[in-house]
Amino acid sequence: MDNVVFYGSALLVLFGAITVGYLIVQLPWIRRSFLPASVAAGLVLLLLSPQLLGKFPTESSIAESLYKAWEPLPGLLINVIFAALFLGKPLASLKGIWRMAAPQAAFGQMIAWGYYAVGSFVVLFILAPVFGTNHLAASLLEISFEGGHGTAAGMESVFSELNYKTGQEMAVALATTSLFATLTVGFTLISIGRRRNLIEKDTLSVDKVKGMVYHRRIVAQLLKIGYNLREDLVFWRIISHIILLIAGVLIGWAIHWLMLQIEGATWGAAGDLKIFGYMPRFTFCMFGGMIAQTIWRRLGFKISLPLIDLLSSIVLAMLVTSAIGTMKLDFISTDGVAFLILALSGVLWVLFCFVFLARHIFVRYWFTNAIIGIGQSMGTTATGLLFAHVVDPKQRTGAVESFGYKQLLFEPFMGGGIVTAMSMPMIVLFGLPKFMVICAVVSFAWLAFGVLALHKHP
Repeated sequence: MDNVVFYGSALLVLFGAITVGYLIVQLPWIRRSFLPASVAAGLVLLLLSPQLLGKFPTESSIAESLYKAWEPLPGLLINVIFAALFLGKPLASLKGIWRMAAPQAAFGQMIAWGYYAVGSFVVLFILAPVFGTNHLAASLLEISFEGGHGTAAGMESVFSELNYKTGQEMAVALATTSLFATLTVGFTLISIGRRRNLIEKDTLSVDKVKGMVYHRRIVAQLLKIGYNLREDLVFWRIISHIILLIAGVLIGWAIHWLMLQIEGATWGAAGDLKIFGYMPRFTFCMFGGMIAQTIWRRLGFKISLPLIDLLSSIVLAMLVTSAIGTMKLDFISTDGVAFLILALSGVLWVLFCFVFLARHIFVRYWFTNAIIGIGQSMGTTATGLLFAHVVDPKQRTGAVESFGYKQLLFEPFMGGGIVTAMSMPMIVLFGLPKFMVICAVVSFAWLAFGVLALHKHP
């Protein structure tokens, strides 16, 4: 009973922090920055943590026991996010998906593989020789910039298995840094694009969007996708969709367990070669969600995409808040400079892709397509859609639809997918120099594919 009361109190404090974050982001001077409420809430918890405010002689810090209760949340909640990834998503034909999504997919894959190549170059020639940085740090840019807080937290078991706990701490911090960087860089580029007439003139004013109160932006987006409060916010409907999400997670875990048993009985029996043992469970929850959805529909139940999106948003808010709030800062004393160099190299790589490469992949509306792409590649999917709302609110360019279908071709592999899960084991297996060459070649191949094969597509 005591445990129930304690964990219940921990959740109440967490939701209280999210509420405080929501109030903070409504302040006019913060509203203009588009800072997510969950990020503000996480920073509040981090500020009040024993490792910051607790260092001073004050009773104002939050009890350390609550942070211990929140620490497992990001690693658990990312399973729910991936289980919901494709739930209720309407699918076009494979040919139609490829036709619409191929340019965005090529651009996104080029950036993601480039993160590994750039990270490898920086670690191999600067950070390792000068600061003694672990070679596994080469994977952190893609894990954090592309994958975000959930991926960084969800891969904790892989970091532990490879004895690189500091890397997980740096990955969470890099994910936070990239969110701030993408908002700053994104709106700076949008401002420049407007001055140079790179954006359609009838688009919504940035100032008008910035002036909207936080919850009104959310409600407007829900109404835009057809959300019906009376139809979807019904108790039994909410419970049924929660059960669906849990089923997707459990099926994903079962698939992971089965793969571990097969690996243990075959090629991994000697313990020298592991593939699935290095892969986090949340990757398999993506497929678990697909299977759960098929069973759900065979049983005659319907799936509400808006309700899935709403539940995912709540889970994501809890994930980001708890990930930032429980972020360890010990790495700053030992790897602070390496962290800054990695963060800067990631931002510069994305800027290079936007300024010099994007217009060769997207022939029509290259600016709109590219700004949405970098919003996701350096921030979150929501950040990419936010930029889309600013530069193409009436969705006349087709960039938003292309971006949406691109996720189907992208997320199973990068940003927390199979390649992300295997990146650190690949560094161990091949060595960093070979890993760098492989990633650079793949990134260039996606660029060449985008320029040579897809230049006729918008």
